[in-house]
Amino acid sequence: MTATADPIDLVIEGTTAMVRKIGPWLHGVLGELPDDEAGAIAARLELAVHEVAMNIIDHAGLPVAAEIRFTAGITDSAVEICVSDPGRPFDPTGVRIPVAGVPQERGYGLMLVRKLVDDLDYRRLDAGNRWTLRVNRTAPADPQQTGNEHQP
Repeated sequence: MTATADPIDLVIEGTTAMVRKIGPWLHGVLGELPDDEAGAIAARLELAVHEVAMNIIDHAGLPVAAEIRFTAGITDSAVEICVSDPGRPFDPTGVRIPVAGVPQERGYGLMLVRKLVDDLDYRRLDAGNRWTLRVNRTAPADPQQTGNEHQP
């Protein structure tokens, strides 16, 4: 990702209490965007990133005092958040997609994340797991196409 600004990191201890730091951090990251765009992206990304973090805490078998790292980057076309953890490998294909009317206890979080973001990628690296969540930015309106050009 070629960022318009340097990536911004948040590192938290892998506990449920520390997840509350994600919202304020993300709103700070999005602060450089126009308010309407930042609000629309935050509404989708905050829940998605929170859900990934909770899945890591609940299912990755993190070592004691393990850290979860969040790295944000903004380009002209997207906002991207990478979430890294030292937990066990994960197989996203092994999670059953919930079916309406069929009771299921697991899989709703990942389904929700997939619906909230434009692109979701998982990779197992030597250092652990890396999730990449991307939300596309809205293209600025072209005044010539919309008829909203400025009149002198």
